[in-house]
Amino acid sequence: MTWDRGTSQGFGAQSDTWIFGTGVSYTPTENVEFRLAGAVSVLTSGSSGQITTGGETYGSDVSYDFGTDLAAAVSTSLKVRF
Repeated sequence: MTWDRGTSQGFGAQSDTWIFGTGVSYTPTENVEFRLAGAVSVLTSGSSGQITTGGETYGSDVSYDFGTDLAAAVSTSLKVRF
């Protein structure tokens, strides 16, 4: 499991990301090996808009909200030794 804290300061789409992953390996004989792995990633929701920092205005061109996204991946492999 990993967590990446978003670094957005009120503009831009850099929100928190959580990733959960696991994998297994099964060797029924010494010459055959099966592997299965998977990961799920959650990108948290946020918003972007105008902010003022140090007397400067940033993000005044556009403002928007975005929802939570989910991504998934699966990997499989089969190894046969001769």
